Amino acid sequence: MTAIFSDGKTKRKGSFKLPYSLSIPTYKIPKLFTTQKTEEYFVTTLFAQYLLHNQINVIGVQVCNDDSNKKPDAKITLENGKIITVQVTRFTLTDYLNRRKIAENKVEKIIKEINKIGKIDFPVNVQISPRKKEKLIPNTNKYNRLIAKFIHDTVSEKKEAIGTTEPFIGEIVKDEKLKEYFSFITLQKVPNGHYSNYFGKDNIFIDLDFDNISFTREDIDKESQNIYNKKNNGEADVLLIWIDSFEVLYDVKPFDESLEKQFQETSFKEVYFFKFDNKLNSTGQIEVAQMKKDEMLYRQN
Repeated sequence: MTAIFSDGKTKRKGSFKLPYSLSIPTYKIPKLFTTQKTEEYFVTTLFAQYLLHNQINVIGVQVCNDDSNKKPDAKITLENGKIITVQVTRFTLTDYLNRRKIAENKVEKIIKEINKIGKIDFPVNVQISPRKKEKLIPNTNKYNRLIAKFIHDTVSEKKEAIGTTEPFIGEIVKDEKLKEYFSFITLQKVPNGHYSNYFGKDNIFIDLDFDNISFTREDIDKESQNIYNKKNNGEADVLLIWIDSFEVLYDVKPFDESLEKQFQETSFKEVYFFKFDNKLNSTGQIEVAQMKKDEMLYRQN
């Protein structure tokens, strides 16, 4: 779960994590897709439902075995016998996903080092804010051990207060090596019956801050162009682009605008943009925008 912010000066939109909630954190919620083929099939079936809603009768959806070299990912068979070929791709804010992977990898290593020192017997959130976003704590065993010792020593020292009254405790970093990268951490017990929204395990949940979602229109346009460059001049009739609505804080309008501008001229006969939550048992709505339309595509040859 996140809290949304908007910076009026730089027009940067993003979020920071809420420390805990009654529901399990987003990274633990099972995703809809476990493989690329299930992703391609699911998004293509969404498109098939869209066609049915528009009185175009679909009698079959098939995922292609060989989708290399810009070949179609899937095929849709219509009642009139015509086959519509489809390419499927995801709109991802690549920089954010990379930051999240780096953060999760580092947190796992820090927790491993903390457990070597000694187990922490109650769930605690640890928030570490870097001095500069571009100057990250080195992902080395040396620094992971230093951070682990600092966290373990601080939690042990404040154990009685943290473990009983659930305060929000700030602690100044005194280690000279660590001070170069961050100067302050906060500790907070996760209340009974709640889940931490930070990544972690074994009662330790750590937020490194730099992996919070943050993006500008420039980031969006960059990815739109990247999709165009990779997918244009493919062999399929239709391009289906999809995005995880939660990942972009449900603010999809700038993504619509960017894709529509980018795909004004394209080799695809039609282009669609699907927006939905990429999680199992989602109750959210599915939105679709059409970027390019071909009135003749579904007629029998």
